Amino acid sequence: MSLTPEERTELLSYLTETVAESDRLEALIKGAEFRVSRCYFGKAYVYALSLMVMHKSFLQGMAAEGVAGPVTSKREGDLSIGYGTGGSSGNGDLGNSVYGQEYLELLEQYSPRPGVTGGVCCRGLDGGDAVQSCF
Repeated sequence: MSLTPEERTELLSYLTETVAESDRLEALIKGAEFRVSRCYFGKAYVYALSLMVMHKSFLQGMAAEGVAGPVTSKREGDLSIGYGTGGSSGNGDLGNSVYGQEYLELLEQYSPRPGVTGGVCCRGLDGGDAVQSCF
């Protein structure tokens, strides 16, 4: 499902000016939509999508500069910069940017909890927000 005009406006408000005005923005959004689930994040979907767009834009910028990973060490005399791979935490490349790290925190916050499974939608007894799990 594509973004509504309201969601697109919200998404653009989260992005840096450089990314929001990038001629690659549509491709970044499309790619991010493959990695971010509307069902999983619910009300936080657009924010989660914006984090993924920023993360992918950041990684593309690193790649364009020939950077292999995050900077792990620097030295000024005789200039030396060391790059890491982001580790093997099982989170792919998400640890390589602050945006990916924030996405991981949001992912943890919205992870299914015991008792909320099976893809059912449950309303709180007080009529509160629906809680839904897609697993």
